[in-house]
Amino acid sequence: FFSNVKHASQNNKGYERKEEKMKKARTRIIWGIVIVIIAVIVIARVFKKEEPVVPTPDPVVTVQTPHMGDILLTTDLVGTIEPADIVYIYPKAGGDVTAVNVKAGDVVAAGQVLLEIDTKQVDTSKNSMDAAKVAWDDAQSTLARMAPLHASGFVSDKEFEGYQTAAEAKRLQYESAKIAYENQMEFSHVTSPISGRVEQLNVEVHDTVGNSNQLCVIAGDSGNNVTFYVTEKVKNHLNPGDPITVIKEGTEYGGNVIEVSNMAEASVGLFKIKASVDDNETMAAGTSVELRVPSASARNAILIPNNCVYYKSGDAYVYTYDNGIIHEVPVEVGIYDSENIAVLSGITLDDQILTTWTSELKEGTKVTLEIEAPATIEMNGTETDAQIKMQVIQETDQTDKAESPAADQSQAQ
Repeated sequence: FFSNVKHASQNNKGYERKEEKMKKARTRIIWGIVIVIIAVIVIARVFKKEEPVVPTPDPVVTVQTPHMGDILLTTDLVGTIEPADIVYIYPKAGGDVTAVNVKAGDVVAAGQVLLEIDTKQVDTSKNSMDAAKVAWDDAQSTLARMAPLHASGFVSDKEFEGYQTAAEAKRLQYESAKIAYENQMEFSHVTSPISGRVEQLNVEVHDTVGNSNQLCVIAGDSGNNVTFYVTEKVKNHLNPGDPITVIKEGTEYGGNVIEVSNMAEASVGLFKIKASVDDNETMAAGTSVELRVPSASARNAILIPNNCVYYKSGDAYVYTYDNGIIHEVPVEVGIYDSENIAVLSGITLDDQILTTWTSELKEGTKVTLEIEAPATIEMNGTETDAQIKMQVIQETDQTDKAESPAADQSQAQ
C-alpha cells in the first residue's frame, strides 16, 4: 500500500512540473506577441510620412467708412381738416331776421349780403341823419348870406365867427348821424368778410337772434389746413416749415407745419399744431385724417449701419480696423432708423468700421480684409484652392464676448 502511495505522489509532482513549464511557455509567447506589436507600431510611426499642417488663416472681415447724413423719425397721429381761412359770423345787433340770401354750400364774394336783420334802429338813425342834414344845410345857407355883409362891414367879426361856428357844429352833427345810420345799416345787412363757401347756415327767416348767436360759417378758398395735438417731446422737434404726410382713405398728401403752439391746451394737456395740406380742397372740413409727423431728427450727423454697433453693460462700442488689427472703440450714439444709427462721438469719417461680426472679435485681434484675402494657400511648394467664407455667428455671451446689436438696440435712443 505504501508503495502505491509513493508511486502516485511521484506522478503528481511530475505533472505539476509539466504544467509549470507550459505556463512559462505561454507567458513567453504572449510577451513575444506584445513586443512584436509594439515594434510594428514604432516602425510604422518612424517610417510614416508626416502630413503637412495647414496654417489657420486670420478671420476675414469687411469694413465701411462712416458718412454724413440725416435721420428723420416720425410718429402716427390723427388730425382734423379745417379750412385755411374760416370766418364765424355773429350779428353785431340783435333783432328779427327778415331775409336770408344764401344757403349752405353757396359760394359767396367778399362784401356780399348774406342776410338782413330788423334791428329796429335803422329808421330812427335815418331820421336823425336827415334832420342833421337839414340843420347843416340851413347853417351853411345862413353863413353864405352873412359873408357879403361881413365883407361890407355890416356884420362884425365876432358875429360872423358865430355863424361859422354854428355851421361847423351842424356839419359835425350830420357826420355823426350819418355814421350811426351806416352802422345800423351794416348791423342789419350782414355781409361776408371774405370770398369762399358757406359751410354752415344756422338761421332762417323770422328767427330772432342776439349778439351771441352764430349765424353762419364761411370757409375761404385758399385751401385746407389740418389741426392736431402732440406731446411736449414731439412739439420740441417741430418747427414751422417741417414736412408732414396726411393720409386719407389710402391716399397720401403732402403738407407743412405752419403754427406751433407753446402753451398746452387745458382741456387735453397737449400742444396744438396747425399744418397746411396740399389736397386741392378735396377733403371735407371737419373730417379726421391720419398723419405722419416728425418726432425726432438728426441733421448732418455721422451715420453707420445699425449692425456695426454693439453693447456691453448698456455701453455702445464699435470695432475699427487699423493695419490688420481691430480695436474696440466706445461711442456715443443718438437716434436710429431701420438702416443707420447716428454717432455723436467716438469715431471720425476716416475710421474704418467693421461690418461683419464673429465670436473672434476682440481688442487687438489680427484680421484680414475681405478684399485682401488670398485666393490660394501654398503648402510644400504646391497650391491648393482654398475658398474663404465668412459666416456670421449668432452668440450671446454675456461676459467677455460682444452682444448682438439687435439684442439691445433700443438703448441707442
